[in-house]
Parts: sequence; C-alpha cells; structure tokens
Amino acid sequence: MVTVDDRVEILAGLRAGESLRSIARRIGRDVSVVSREVARNSLKTRGYQLVHADNTAAGRRRRPQVGKIAADEVLSARVLADLKHSRTPRQIAGRLRREADDDTVSLMNGSVPAHGKVVSHEAIYRYIYALPKGELARHGIMLRTKRTRRRPRRDLGERGAPIVGMTSIEAPPRQRRPTK
Repeated sequence: MVTVDDRVEILAGLRAGESLRSIARRIGRDVSVVSREVARNSLKTRGYQLVHADNTAAGRRRRPQVGKIAADEVLSARVLADLKHSRTPRQIAGRLRREADDDTVSLMNGSVPAHGKVVSHEAIYRYIYALPKGELARHGIMLRTKRTRRRPRRDLGERGAPIVGMTSIEAPPRQRRPTK
C-alpha cells in the first residue's frame, strides 16, 4: 500500500521531472507500484495531485464489497437450506460442485436447486460470518461449532500446548528415552 509520504515523494519527483524508476528507487518501491499509482490517481487536466490521489485510493479501499452468495438469491437460499440441515460449508461447496459437474446427481433432502452455480467453502464461511447477529437463529440454523464470529488465527509459536518433557530429534540416541 502506498502511503501519504510515498505520494509526497512521487509528486515531488514528477514535478522535478524525474523518471518513475528513479522515484521508485528513492522511496524503496518497485517501479510498477509507482507507475500504477500515477496511472490510477492522475487527473486528465492537472496530472498527479496529492490530495486527489490519497482520497481516490481511500475510496477504493473503502468501497462496499458484496460477496458472491449475498448477491445471488439462489445461492443464498441453497446455502441457508443446507446449513439448516446441519451440513458444513465444505460439504455444501463440494455438493454444489458435484451437482454442477454431473447432471445425474440428484438434490439432497431439503436442498434448493442451485442451477449449476458453484461457490467455495471459504465464500460460505465469509457469508455466514458477515450476517447480522442473530440472523442464523432467525432462520433456525445452529452451526456445529456454536460460533457466530470467526476466531482469528494464532501465530505459529502460539498454537497448541507445548509438549512436556519433549526430547529433540537432534539429541544423540543415548539421551533419548526409549519408546514403550
């Protein structure tokens, strides 16, 4: 992401007549980043302007993004119907793909036809966790994990409990405890 300080340097470099390559070298960015920044945020009549560039970039980041399932009533109905029957997002995504690939596969009990549409399990999770609080309960859906918000992933060193009395694999064989 290009910062305001980077944009100040880009503007100063352009006004001084520097090449994009030398501006990129000075701010420690790749030349393609500087090139895209200038192309995306320049005005036709006045060229690259700092305030306009910053506001335009902020607007692009903030834009509302509607997910694939939320935008499609058929997919939304299918996902909610399958969740109501205690199917996991992976099962739903796999079944949608199988139905789309093979016309002989019939619908599962309680499923709504998806008309060959497919969606990933990750998109289903995003859809579930983006729903307003209590929306799943209004549809009579209880997730298997009972979780209504996504848990953030922990860093590698923080995962799980440490193994008590662990002996390193690099230790010589005489120092390792025999297995029972």
